[in-house]
Amino acid sequence: MSMDAKTLLTTLKYRRILIGELSSLTGYPENTVRATILRNLDVVKISGEEIVVVNPVQLALKLVYTGVDLRKISEYLDWRDFEVLSTHILQEYGYDVLHEVKLTTPVRLEIDVFGVESSTGFSIAVDCKHWSTVSSSRLTQAAESHIERLNKFSKYYSYAKSKYKVLEKAKHVAPVIVTLLTPKIRTHRGVLLISISEFPQFLRDRYNVLDYFEVALIDLTRK
Repeated sequence: MSMDAKTLLTTLKYRRILIGELSSLTGYPENTVRATILRNLDVVKISGEEIVVVNPVQLALKLVYTGVDLRKISEYLDWRDFEVLSTHILQEYGYDVLHEVKLTTPVRLEIDVFGVESSTGFSIAVDCKHWSTVSSSRLTQAAESHIERLNKFSKYYSYAKSKYKVLEKAKHVAPVIVTLLTPKIRTHRGVLLISISEFPQFLRDRYNVLDYFEVALIDLTRK
């Protein structure tokens, strides 16, 4: 890991830290640490000797681009930041993305992140689970809830796309749960379970992954 990446990752972990503390934790001289922070004032601010993270997700994305492991980065985000990071990753791969799809009538449901590839209609409905520990029973329960939610979404798709214009081009949906840790199970009731570190690879090779795990897309074009 580069000096800048280590400095920024440590800053993300603590969110609010003194220059001297950051120097001690990273092992780099204070003037070197300060120089790194001054190069990144779009995501952090410095007041006297104190550094404060002002945009954790953008800082996380900077670290992604420097090659820091997504799982390590995500450990220092909260559940809402985790959803936003997943949203940004989908956007980076060319999807039109909604962070939080909510319906209250004629049915109540909420999807954390929904991405649509407008050229093909291929879509991904993501349920984000920023869990520090993951049991198989907890994962299967999450998958059960997600597929039931998406079955309702499919049934009331016309209402959803009247509320969210992005959804108009959605044709087929892959049900996916993205977790912080590598999940102990990979599929349950047609839902794919992957870690945040695996998410970009899935997006690069989605059809092969779905075929391998025998995950069927939900058809939104049915009348």
